[in-house]
Amino acid sequence: MKLKYLLDPDDPIRSQLASLGIEEDGNAEYQITRRNTGVNYIQGKIREQQFYVDVKDIVFIESLGHDVVIYTKGDSYNSRERLRYLETVLDGDVFLRISNSTIVNRKQIKRIEASVFQKFTLHMSDGSKTEVTRSYYYHFKEVFGI
Repeated sequence: MKLKYLLDPDDPIRSQLASLGIEEDGNAEYQITRRNTGVNYIQGKIREQQFYVDVKDIVFIESLGHDVVIYTKGDSYNSRERLRYLETVLDGDVFLRISNSTIVNRKQIKRIEASVFQKFTLHMSDGSKTEVTRSYYYHFKEVFGI
């Protein structure tokens, strides 16, 4: 049997599953994760090479059509996970959805700039900019106490 793992690389469940003959396959139909716990790493790819991205290093995550890209200060990684799913497994005190296509790491925001028409422009620690859309405007204001 093959499963897709959404587990930290050093999680002891990995060896337990291997001893039962269960293999890890990123393309498997079913995935396994721990219940009621956040994740410390997300699998990502650069040029077909698999990496575990530490969530502390994530600046923001963006959905571009069917592709999800994880941005860190140094690199960007492609992820197979859907943005909607990542939002549920990432720590809600650190990560915040700011549009239908973007989740940001609140600790990586350098500056918040008010824009016209109920929007904010966020200046991130890696030098990039992203916008809080009108749909998420009031929630963003509430979270940041603006």
